[in-house]
Amino acid sequence: MTADSKLALFLMLGQSASRTVGQLEDVAPPDALMLSAAFDLAPSMPDAVRRATRAAYAYKLFFVFETYLREFVVEVLSRDVTTTWWDKLPADTRGEIERLEDTEETKSWMALGSRDKSALMTYPQLLHVMDQCWKLGFDELVRDKALILEARMISHLRNTICHMTAIPEEEVNRIRQVMRDWFRVIAP
Repeated sequence: MTADSKLALFLMLGQSASRTVGQLEDVAPPDALMLSAAFDLAPSMPDAVRRATRAAYAYKLFFVFETYLREFVVEVLSRDVTTTWWDKLPADTRGEIERLEDTEETKSWMALGSRDKSALMTYPQLLHVMDQCWKLGFDELVRDKALILEARMISHLRNTICHMTAIPEEEVNRIRQVMRDWFRVIAP
């Protein structure tokens, strides 16, 4: 066996061993989760950190998708400048957002900064607005309400992730597919 072959075998065995050891529940995952500059949660809570790392990917997908939908809704409703986007929202949605605004005021001690009304719209509210304001421009751009239905179908996955439960890869693939469907029709 040549020196190159031995080196290749050594590297392959090392990678295989690293993967195997990294999957053991009691072994700290390679991703640190720093609570402070000096305290990493990974060694003391390896399983929770490993699950959080897996869940973070789905969370990032929803973060991007929901942010995109929020900007899309405001943009579409702002096209006609004779009234504000806010005035075009269904009354029930405006009421819900105003109640959230009141909560924001009581939490002013938190370092969130000021957020506009659009930042307070929830994922279900965004979908509701598109559905209820369909003829205000969403019909021309989205063209098929099935996309809204598809986005509603993954709401449960969003809530699952946002309530600190990881989801299987199969469901992450479902999120990806819904996003691909949306972005195929309405490019970000």
